[in-house]
Amino acid sequence: MGWVVFVVSLIIFLVHIASADGAKYLYHKEGNESSSSGPVIELLAPSSKQDGPIKPNFLYEPSSDHSPPPARVVEFYAPWCPHCQHYAPKYIKLAKAVTEKHPEIEFHAVSCTAHNKLCNDQNVNGYPTLKLYREGSYEALEFKVKDAKVKNVLFRLGFDVSEKSESHNNHEDQSDKKQIARVVPFRMHDVHDAWNDAALSFEFALKTGIFMTNGPLSKEESSTFRSWLELLTKSLPIQMSKTHDIITMLLENFEEASQSQSNLSKLIRPFASPDNSQTWRTCTNGDNKMGYTCGLWQLFHIMTIGVVEYNRHNTPIIPTRQVSEILRNYVEHFFQCEVCRLNFLDMYDNCAFDVCHRLSDKPSSNEHDWRELPIWLWMTHNDVNTRLLGERMNQNNQSKPNQWESQQARWPSLYTCPNCWREDKSWEEDEIFDHLHSMYWSGNPSYIKIPSEENEPRKPVRSIWKVGGFLFCIISLAAWFARLSKAHHHSGRHKKVDH
Repeated sequence: MGWVVFVVSLIIFLVHIASADGAKYLYHKEGNESSSSGPVIELLAPSSKQDGPIKPNFLYEPSSDHSPPPARVVEFYAPWCPHCQHYAPKYIKLAKAVTEKHPEIEFHAVSCTAHNKLCNDQNVNGYPTLKLYREGSYEALEFKVKDAKVKNVLFRLGFDVSEKSESHNNHEDQSDKKQIARVVPFRMHDVHDAWNDAALSFEFALKTGIFMTNGPLSKEESSTFRSWLELLTKSLPIQMSKTHDIITMLLENFEEASQSQSNLSKLIRPFASPDNSQTWRTCTNGDNKMGYTCGLWQLFHIMTIGVVEYNRHNTPIIPTRQVSEILRNYVEHFFQCEVCRLNFLDMYDNCAFDVCHRLSDKPSSNEHDWRELPIWLWMTHNDVNTRLLGERMNQNNQSKPNQWESQQARWPSLYTCPNCWREDKSWEEDEIFDHLHSMYWSGNPSYIKIPSEENEPRKPVRSIWKVGGFLFCIISLAAWFARLSKAHHHSGRHKKVDH
């Protein structure tokens, strides 16, 4: 049975790797005993459970005699937030520049995924959030990320400011930057992967995104949350059975769930996946921290396709504008990546992509009208992708995206759905809808490796063949152990010898 023990141990090891806690932090690398990334000190959760919540001295005044805290800067962030990920190297660079001038100033980082209650205590309502504290003070000074220059930080902390303070902060150290591919094309995925990721992001939002304070939800927040759950129960596929069970349970116990995060967590605990098993499958590019936002978009797309399916088979018809309003309000109240939230609300409230006219608040019996909902969300998502690509290139001091790169940032690409696009780069709406329907509702597309532009370096891609090869090696190794055990059995060396 030695080979069985070996295989089981190997599987446990692989599961441990897949569920590592590294996704909870941006400034702490798994396996590193230090909690800091250069001058930035990451607040880590204790390795074992302790009585009461964590109350670090740089945020909470200790009850016993303690030396006054130094001047300090604290970033509150979420590792899944794209803008937090983009800001991390800038925060490290800012910390280095400030501490070179004043080593006594401390820079801290607090992951609100790892320390949700602490962030609620600190009234953190969006990510990333910067707060400054003067020496000996526990009164937070709010500070906008866009104003986080050396000169401004020192001035707000009460230090003398010299003209040369700013120059170092504006200096770009190219050696610190990773060489990142200019554009990562989208890959088709299995519809079950989309359902898995949407379910994980739904659960993750319940654990970290609904309550941003320690009190009950406001009347408006409570109404939005209930409307969101009622919409999902009608529009998600029956195959997402665990998600449906969670929604049904929450609606039955809504008063209790809307009172506090602890109540909500207690209710969903028997249903939800354990935190250390949450591994998103699609569009993470090997970084599980990207899974939440990606899965949330999957959930939105599944929901909009599901509304079309619901209207095909049920009455009364759900008006498309009613759905978009519920989605808009959910993003406003429960999506804490501040820049992402504000951009989405700005687009919606200013009728981007003609949302004010293409969606109606009156029921329609015409399926073409229902299809406008998923098409509108698809257009919005593509606009976000293109904007994020431009922002990333600008942050890396790279040239603007060319036409090919802009097309690759949109999906589906020409390679995955050639019939979706016309020669003038406009799209065929019926083909786009059919593609969305197959991706998020009924289809099972193959995995496709999208070729890179000819002058771009090609990077190895994890494919189904590599997974198959890995499994083949495991099976072969298990078979070898089995043959070895069988040979040992036939040799007679296991038998008792009578004397």
